[in-house]
Amino acid sequence: MSSSQKHSRRRFLKQASTFAVAVPLLELSGFGLLGCNASSSPFSEPGRSPGTIPWKTSLITEGEPGEPMIINGTIYAPDGRTPLEGIKLSVYQTDATGVYSTTGGDNRNTKIHGTMLTVADGRYEFRTIRPGSYPGSRNPQHIHAYVSGPGYPEYWIDEYHFNDDPFITDDMRQRFGKSGSFSSILTLKRESGGVWRGVRDIKIEKCSRNCTG
Repeated sequence: MSSSQKHSRRRFLKQASTFAVAVPLLELSGFGLLGCNASSSPFSEPGRSPGTIPWKTSLITEGEPGEPMIINGTIYAPDGRTPLEGIKLSVYQTDATGVYSTTGGDNRNTKIHGTMLTVADGRYEFRTIRPGSYPGSRNPQHIHAYVSGPGYPEYWIDEYHFNDDPFITDDMRQRFGKSGSFSSILTLKRESGGVWRGVRDIKIEKCSRNCTG
């Protein structure tokens, strides 16, 4: 082998060894970045894997027209005292003009909607805007909601209504307004900054005869 061939061979081996070291470093770097991204997920919280359904959410994007509102509460077992973990609460509503921005007849996927999943303390929270009444109607402002969880098949709960709504009737107040924090007619308080706040606790219904678990 000539001296020039030996020189070329040594240069090739040196480059190959450098590449072999670089590849694992790049791979480790990539995994490290993935790990950082996963741990910084906005849904990350103690006791919950990144990317799963959060216990609180925003139904709206920045700049959505309307009066800002935050609703929170606790979901309890049928005894009304034991907070329930793993209950899914889904809500949807009209925009500030009273319109659902959806097609196909299923308003559950309208623009303003969201889902929460309770953790050990049973809490939930969502940020939204006050919905408008249907155009040309006397239908009260409302937010639709349904729940489900292990041993509790999905079912609808009473709509969220608001005590200061002029379209709330006396009959509605009689039926839904005397359950304390469990009332579906919420008493809203307006904070400095113009944000409405309301609280509604939910007592889950008993499991049906066909439930398991």
